Amino acid sequence: MEKNSQSFQLKKIIKQSVAAVIVGAVLLLLSIGTNLLMSRVTDEELETTTYLNQYRLGSKTLTYAVQAYAATGAQEYYDSYMKELNEDKNRDIAWAGLKENNITEDEWESMNKIADLSNGLVPIEEQALEVAGQGDTETAKQYVYGEEYSQTTQQINAFTDEAISKIQTRVNDAKMRLRIFQLVVEVLYVLSFVYLVLQICKIVKFSREELLRPIVKVSEQMLTLAEGNFHADFEIQEDSSEVGRMAGAIIHMKRNIVGMIGEISDILEHMGNGNYNFEIEQDYVGEYSQIKESFLKISDKMKETLVTIREVSKQIDSGSEQLSCAAVDLAEGSMEQAGKVSDLVSLMNDMYQSMENSASEAAESVEISTHAGQILQIGNTKMQELKVAIREISSCSEEIGKIISTIEEIASQTNLLSLNAAIEAARAGEAGRGFAIVADQVKNLADESAKAAGETDKLIERTVSAVDKGIAIADETLASMEEVMLGAKEATEKMGEMAGILTSDVKNMHQINESVTRIAEIVDSNSAASEETAAVSQEQKAQVETMVGLMDKFNV
Repeated sequence: MEKNSQSFQLKKIIKQSVAAVIVGAVLLLLSIGTNLLMSRVTDEELETTTYLNQYRLGSKTLTYAVQAYAATGAQEYYDSYMKELNEDKNRDIAWAGLKENNITEDEWESMNKIADLSNGLVPIEEQALEVAGQGDTETAKQYVYGEEYSQTTQQINAFTDEAISKIQTRVNDAKMRLRIFQLVVEVLYVLSFVYLVLQICKIVKFSREELLRPIVKVSEQMLTLAEGNFHADFEIQEDSSEVGRMAGAIIHMKRNIVGMIGEISDILEHMGNGNYNFEIEQDYVGEYSQIKESFLKISDKMKETLVTIREVSKQIDSGSEQLSCAAVDLAEGSMEQAGKVSDLVSLMNDMYQSMENSASEAAESVEISTHAGQILQIGNTKMQELKVAIREISSCSEEIGKIISTIEEIASQTNLLSLNAAIEAARAGEAGRGFAIVADQVKNLADESAKAAGETDKLIERTVSAVDKGIAIADETLASMEEVMLGAKEATEKMGEMAGILTSDVKNMHQINESVTRIAEIVDSNSAASEETAAVSQEQKAQVETMVGLMDKFNV
């Protein structure tokens, strides 16, 4: 941990404050303990003095009682002596109490002297009691009022006063030492309290200047960042402290965000211009890495989609070219078919005129029956040719139907491709708007091609129906002409019937002529539709080429 960090400094101040509190608490406990110890010493002094006075009181009681009994011989003084000696036992009680107190050896030496002197008076007192009990008070007085007894009593009092003085001196010295110690403790406690107050002031100052003020600035900077302003000035400089590291993190975050925003703007501009070959150089950390992954996924998907659309466009272009060629071939075939049908109409007209002439000549003269037979033979041959031509028309119509089916299939595939292109353009969004227009035009061309193919198919169906009808009529005509050929062999007697048959054949030929004329009209209509289909195919090819050119603008 850096020594100039806020946490290190704050922990240091807190440790010092805690140490000051602990020292103050210890000093307070020492002060309380000193007071308790002083009270105990005072109590011991009082108790010891009390026990000494009690011992003195017991000795005096015995002395007074024995002296009074020796002087008066009264029984009550004897009883008082015995009561003190056997019941009250003030000296024994005091002695036992003194043993429980902390008496020094010097003090015990004085107490032992008092005890020895007291014990030395006991034989004198016993003799005085015995003599006084016998009525000899004078002798008894001599024992208890004699010089030896008086000196011993005075010595006891002197030693008792000396012991009390020693105890008081010792206790007073102890009290003085305790008072000095207590004073020192109280002074140290005051100093620790002052030091603690200074530490508290230091903590307040440190919190205000080193923590609160930088945190407020950091908070203001974060609010500014939240509003989207990443170029605002930041007063706090980066250093090794916590707030400095926080400031460094904010500065680093601002720099990264500004860099990411700039790079994203450039990437979007490239994408808007159709360039999907871009590289991401900015370091996207944490959750921002999802932005990088999204751009890479968009780039990959768009590249894949545009490549697919480009390939499809080329395929459509190739298909459109093939469709255009097929439509041109169909138009040329229809024109050739129209020419053949026109020749067939002229031929049918000629046959009709010939059959009319044959019928007239048959009606005028029997002599020309042979010539009529030849003409019928020619008519039979022509009818065979007519039947072949009609079958050829039917075959051509079937081929046209196959071509129309191919056109419809191409239109369906083109429509499906335009639908897929529209879907991909919709996925591309704004960038695919131009391609969507191209896809819509391709769809319209496909619909028009399908519509034209449908109309052509209907016309072909009508043509095939008419051709089938023409074939049936041709078959009937052939059958009639065969009958005419058989009838021609009967010569003149059958000429009347042949004239009627020829008249009927003229009518049938008229119907055939009308049917062939209708077929010619249908073939002309098919030719016009084929030319229109070829024109539409050419236009579709041009639009597909335009779409391919648009796709070439995308750089993938």
